[in-house]
Order: sequence, then structure tokens, then C-alpha cells
Amino acid sequence: MVYGGKPSTGCKNCRQRKIKCDEQKPACTQCESTNRVCPGYPDHFDLVLRDETQSVSRKAQRTKRRLANTKAPATATATATATTAGTQSAESAGRARFAGPNEGFLASSATATTATSGLILPRSFQDSPEQQAVNAFFSNYILIPRLPHSRRGYLEVLPPLYQNTRPDSLLSLATSAIALAVGGGSLSTRHFRDISVTYFGKALVKTSRAIRDPVESVKDETLMSVLLLSFYERVLAKNESKTISGVHDTGAVALVKHRGKENGQSQLSAQLLLAVQTQVVSNAAILKTSADLDSFRPTNFENAASRLTSLSAQVSDLLAFANPTLRNYNQMPSQEQLTSILDRAIEAEAQVATWPQTVPDDWFWKPSHTFDNLASHESKLYVYNRRVDVYPDIWVASIWNSYRATMLKIQYTILQTLGFMRPPPLSRTAARVVTAINTVQALVDDICGSVPFHLGTKTFGGPADRREVRYPCPDGARGGPSDDYRKSAAGLGGWFVLEPLKTAARAICLREGQNEWIERQIERVQRIYTIKKPIDDPTSEMPSPMCPGGR
Repeated sequence: MVYGGKPSTGCKNCRQRKIKCDEQKPACTQCESTNRVCPGYPDHFDLVLRDETQSVSRKAQRTKRRLANTKAPATATATATATTAGTQSAESAGRARFAGPNEGFLASSATATTATSGLILPRSFQDSPEQQAVNAFFSNYILIPRLPHSRRGYLEVLPPLYQNTRPDSLLSLATSAIALAVGGGSLSTRHFRDISVTYFGKALVKTSRAIRDPVESVKDETLMSVLLLSFYERVLAKNESKTISGVHDTGAVALVKHRGKENGQSQLSAQLLLAVQTQVVSNAAILKTSADLDSFRPTNFENAASRLTSLSAQVSDLLAFANPTLRNYNQMPSQEQLTSILDRAIEAEAQVATWPQTVPDDWFWKPSHTFDNLASHESKLYVYNRRVDVYPDIWVASIWNSYRATMLKIQYTILQTLGFMRPPPLSRTAARVVTAINTVQALVDDICGSVPFHLGTKTFGGPADRREVRYPCPDGARGGPSDDYRKSAAGLGGWFVLEPLKTAARAICLREGQNEWIERQIERVQRIYTIKKPIDDPTSEMPSPMCPGGR
């Protein structure tokens, strides 16, 4: 899309006469003084979603032809050679072809054998900002190998839906919006975020039409697009340190109900259904509301990540039940209310604690000593208490941290409840407090130990991989960290570890200096991805009397 400059908000008469319009209502002064009928002013929403004007389009075409005529003699031979080589490669590999929006996708044999497994990658030589962003989005966030048991989202099923979509389709617009928003985390491409707003607005208009269409509303592409718009909202909320509304998740649930069983039989549809459940649970935890999964059909949680999602829904229900009582500072909760909350918290703790017993054997982390040669001042910046853990991949590490954050929320609820309860029986209460505090310390230590694996020594630069950044690898590993791991850690590591760090930052009674180290890591993530720091973000919501000398 060609940028046509800042649009005029004046009336049509003033724009045609090329004079300044004072935009008075109901009619501007220029029209009244010349006895003209003022036609009014363009809608602001139309200006945001305006297409390029004919004059700007003609100017862009003239520039394009001039550049083509200039470069044609020098590049004719090279183009012919490249075309011949490309044709031979396509015939031998059987995979090279153009497809997708604007015919902007090309599967090369080299990439297909590594990350894509035959899927189609965006062409890297497209020079438009949206195509650059989509290319980076697929390359850095989606088309990276991962273990089967770590799949619980919907981005894994985006490539087969996206590769055959039209350039102006709802799915194409929603993908471009989120790709530009994520690409905006780079310091060099921060303007991508501004462009993403236009695509987001166009996608909203298309979504409104699609959900009213009896055919489009039951398509997997429509449900995927709504999930992407929810993802967009989460990214923007995190960048701007705002609270998500959850309106798109509500829309996704409504679409699931509307689609019915007959439109959810395929494997892809089942994955999308699981993705909606995961999104509902995740947003419920953020908004501190109950995760309403009653509208979903029974789902077989066949992998470790999905089982954790099911358990997390119960914890969201616990918090929705407990928070109105524990945070009502105008009225002291009754002992009956506190006992009920404590019983539910202990029951949730027992259920969630069984999850590590169900994970595959190769999911457990291993200690690494690859950072032992860091200078003392560098080690304190990137490593806490000389602990560096490495995981099979970045997704497994993030799922472990989701489990730890879930367990931390249960322990916080237990400690808050015990803080309100009257002493008898004192010995039992004191023992339960000690157990909860020790559990909190162990969980926070595990989260801190995963930070080097997520962030390495990165301190700035956005989601792109930088060769000077060091990442840990298992002891004895040859060749250092793999390229797939470096790419996923650079693009996703900070996003994955930010919420667990924020949950850990609420803890009190930690070792001296640990809270400060955690807060520095949160600031590091915010600096890397240019996330605005919240104006008021209290780190502790637990009563300090639970820990003498606590904050």
C-alpha cells in the first residue's frame, strides 16, 4: 500500500479549492462566506482505512516503470540465468512454487528440509513492510521444529490455511496485522506497529461480515482469524501495558458454539478448538475471572501441554472464587469463607502437583555450565545464584514456567487466606505457612534458572537474533546452541518468560536481592521488545505479616 501522506479532514469543497478548511459545524466558514452548500467532513474511520488515491497510485507506477527501465539492461542476463536455475531446481525438488497472498510464498528445498517440512515460506525479497513482517513472523515464530507434546496453540495450523488464502481475505489481513505488531518489537522496525493498526481495522470489518455469513462463519479460516485478532490484542496490550478486553475470545467461543459438531470433525478443527480453550484459560488467568469451558465439547487432552491447560482452568476458577473475598478491604472475611477458600486451594494444589508426573522423560531440564566463564559483573546481570538450566526447546521451557506460575498463584492464595485466619490451631497454620513459603522459593528459583535459556545475554535489539548474544547449551554439546533454538529464543524467549517473571515478582520472603534481580530481568525484557513500563504495577499482593521483615 502506497502511503499518500496525512489525509485532509476538511470538507470536499475546500479540498477541491485547495484552501484551508476550519471544519466548523454544521458548515465550514469558507462555504458559508461563498454561499456554497458544505458537504460535510469525511468519517475518521474511513480516513484510517482509506485506500491509496489514484494520483498517488499513478505516481508510484511511474516511479516503478522508471526504475525498471533503468535496471533492465544490466540485469537481463542475470535474470535469465536465475530463471533457468530456478526452473531446474523446481523440477528436481518438486516443491518450488509460488502461492499464497500476492503469490508471495516460495518453498525452497533447503528450508523445507529443516524448519518447514515442506511448508511454504514467505519470500524474503519482498520489499513491502507487511511482506517483510509476515516473512519474519513465519520464520521466527511458527516454522520452527517443536516437540509434539508441547503443542497447544493454533499458530501451528496457520501455514496450511494461509498458503492458499487471497491477498485481501480476512485471514491474510489478520495475519499481516499480528505480524506487523510483533515485528514492531524491533527497534529498527517500530513503525510496523502503526501500519498494523490499518490492517487490524480492515480485518475487523471483514470479521463483522464473515460472522454474519452462513458459509464463512463456519470455516476454519474465520475462527483462526478471530484467534489471531485476540493474539493481536494481547500483544498490543502487553506493549502498551494495558489490560486486555477479551472480546475476541468471547467471539471465538461464540463461533465454536455456532459451528457445531458437524464442523469440528477434522484434525485441524480439533486443534483450533483446543486453541480456543487455551486462550480462554490464559485470558481468565490475566483477568482473574472464571474460565468458562462449559460450552466446549469434552476434549481428550492427549498431550502434556493440553493437560496443563485443563488444570489451569481449575486454578482460574479458584482465583475468581477467592479474590472477591480476599480483596474486599471494606469487610473482614468470615472464617467460613476463609475455610472454603483454603480447602479449594489445597485441592487445586494437589491436582496441579500431579502434572509433572505425566510429562515425557525428555522434558526435564538439565544444568549447564556454559556461562561459568562470564565475568563476575556479567554473571550477576544474566544469571541468578549461578544456576543455568537448559530445556529441549523454548516451548517446553515456557510450559514448565506456566506450571510454576500456576502453582505460585495457588501458594499466594493459601498464604493470603492463612493471613486472615485466626490462630487456632496455631501449630497447623504455622506449618502450612512454612510449607507454602518453601514451595514459593523453590518455584521462583526454577523460573530464575530458566531466564538464561530464554534471554541469553541479550539486552536490546528486538526479536531478531544477534550473533554476539550468547545462549546456553547442554554440557558437552558440540557446535553450541542450534540455529533453531537461537531463532526461537530471540523471537519468543522474552514474551514467554515475562508473565512468569511478573508472577514471581509478587513473592515475598525470598532470598535477599532475588526480588531486585527479577525486577531487573522484567525491565530487560521490556527494553528488548520496547514494551512500555506500567505506571503502577505493585509487585506484591500478599500481606507482609506472613513473613517477618517482608515488604
